[in-house]
Amino acid sequence: MAGGKLSPRQKMINMMYLVLTALLALNVTKEVINAFVTINESVVLTKENLEKKNLNTYAAFAQAMSNDAAKYGDVNKRAEAIRKEANEIHKFIEDTKIELIRTSEKLGPTEPVPPLPEMENKEDYDNPTHIMIGKDDHSGQGAKASELKARLEKFKKTIVDNAPNELKADYSKRLETLLNTSDPKKAEDGKRTWEMMSFYHNPVVATVALLSKFQSDIRSAESQITDELLASVDKNIIKLDKLNAKVIPNSTVITIGSDYKADVFLSATSSTMAPEVFIGATYDSTTKEMKGAGPKPLDVEGGYAKYTDHPGTEGEKKWAGVIRVKKPDNTYDYYPFSQSYVAQKPNSVVSADKMNVFYIGVDNPVSISVPGVSNDKVKISMSGAGITYKTDATKGSGHYIVNVTSTGKASIDVSAMIDNKQTPMGKFEYRVKQVPNPVATISKTYRQGPINKNLLNAGVLIPILDDFDFDLFFETVGFNMTILTPTNVITESSTGPTLTEKMKEYIGKAKPGTKVYFENIKARMKSATPGPSRSLSPMTFTIQ
Repeated sequence: MAGGKLSPRQKMINMMYLVLTALLALNVTKEVINAFVTINESVVLTKENLEKKNLNTYAAFAQAMSNDAAKYGDVNKRAEAIRKEANEIHKFIEDTKIELIRTSEKLGPTEPVPPLPEMENKEDYDNPTHIMIGKDDHSGQGAKASELKARLEKFKKTIVDNAPNELKADYSKRLETLLNTSDPKKAEDGKRTWEMMSFYHNPVVATVALLSKFQSDIRSAESQITDELLASVDKNIIKLDKLNAKVIPNSTVITIGSDYKADVFLSATSSTMAPEVFIGATYDSTTKEMKGAGPKPLDVEGGYAKYTDHPGTEGEKKWAGVIRVKKPDNTYDYYPFSQSYVAQKPNSVVSADKMNVFYIGVDNPVSISVPGVSNDKVKISMSGAGITYKTDATKGSGHYIVNVTSTGKASIDVSAMIDNKQTPMGKFEYRVKQVPNPVATISKTYRQGPINKNLLNAGVLIPILDDFDFDLFFETVGFNMTILTPTNVITESSTGPTLTEKMKEYIGKAKPGTKVYFENIKARMKSATPGPSRSLSPMTFTIQ
């Protein structure tokens, strides 16, 4: 603090000054006068060292402001107010010292002021007394000493006003010791004021040395209060010494086509001051009290509290609490929080990629997944309708190709490894059906009605599946064509999808209006297991 933190060197200087002042009262030798010169030099050196130290402190303020102006703005404003007041009173004292030397040496306004050791009239006390005290009425008021006293009191008030609240009383008390401006309780040799006690009938070297001491004490007080202000910002901040990389994703299960997002940050914790987390507690910001805290906070590992809940019913589950942190000054900060999660029954998702049924004779693609569980931890089994399955090599994990051989129902059982335990996630049943019959066409375009005979001759019978989602094809394995001529009914057969040469010949000779019938059309599925041929509906065309 201000008067209580003087260095041994400063204490020694103060003591020497008192001794020499007492010796002056006894009209001692010139060596005593010169001793004040030595004291002044030592005091000035101390003052200069304090000024250098203060410059470093103000540089620290500037750096802090550039990093976080909002955090340090208030204390920086206070420090600047003290700095301004300290510089003003320091300049006033320096100007007074120069005036004292110039007057005692009888120098003109343009003549240089000599250093104190080079003065010729070091013992002059008339001029200093006149400048500092004024008229000899034993009050000493109204001259430079009175102005100095007023400035010192203003400087002390500035420090107290801008000190941290908890230190105002302490600084007020200690500054009265370091920069005492009180009148003596009892007059000595007729000196009843601070001005008279400090400056009456002192030689110029003693007066200059005393003023230098005031300058040094001012810089000392400035140094201590600015240090306190800078330290006051962070003195109750917990020192975080453990850093960890943390990632908080918006979800660990992301559907294709959506975005995966996560907050990636550096988490800091304290190894010496772990937080206390009380579940169910509340914090009253008005009374600054925590209520409803249980007898024991959550366990903490590595600076993080561990919370576990085991819901027994479905729905949204809310939980909240308060984090309590002990500060270095043994007071507490409180941080309330609230969270929620949704509890639901175990479930899985099974979807037929094409339809809600399985078809015989085709590769039925199926996707199976469990929300929140990776595919490698999902286990499936299938039964019924001669069902078999394999992983879809083109799509990978979670995608399957299912084959069935008979109509009826097939079932899929799904389970998942959750918390090292195989958990059933549901059973799903699907209908098993035959692939519907295709429709016969001429070259995928014509099914009946008027047709150009050249288009008909060039055509091929192609079966197609209307509104069927599978990439499945049928091929024609035979059909009959009947053509009605004016004199006859001609029927020809084909064992493939194309017209025979005889068919093309009859069509080529047909006149407009001639009817052509395609009947007994047989088609078979194109697959590894085509199955029996199917009878398709007949087609009727009229030659244009």
